[in-house]
Amino acid sequence: MDIERNKDSMRRVFEEGFGQGRLDAVDECLAADAVDRHEVPEGGGFRAHLKGVITMLRGAMPDLTMAVEDLIAEGDRVAARVVMTGTHTGEEFFGIPAAGNAVRVEQFHIVQFDDAGRGRVHWAAIGETELVAQLRGAPVPG
Repeated sequence: MDIERNKDSMRRVFEEGFGQGRLDAVDECLAADAVDRHEVPEGGGFRAHLKGVITMLRGAMPDLTMAVEDLIAEGDRVAARVVMTGTHTGEEFFGIPAAGNAVRVEQFHIVQFDDAGRGRVHWAAIGETELVAQLRGAPVPG
């Protein structure tokens, strides 16, 4: 198991996929049969769902960043603490019209990797409640 390759794949999904809108990074870093232990809508699988989330977030917050603050690996798993920031100046998001509100949400992700360095299973706490509250004007945590 190449721990550094796995960490690089994890980082690429956040920095290239979310941060730059490079959807091909999702295909390159996740196995075709990857699964998410979060609720994923039926059809299309996790990779398609993740690309949709990236597109939706970037449409709502064109300045979206996903800063990988901590990256820890052992065996076939990588854990990351990621801080998502952005300003809601774009499209409506979860029925909330853009009002220029800033967001800052801390997330935690764990990914199990296959022998080729592609993510197979994903677990996360992504801070949906905090995100929606901040989009509606709640103060951004310091």
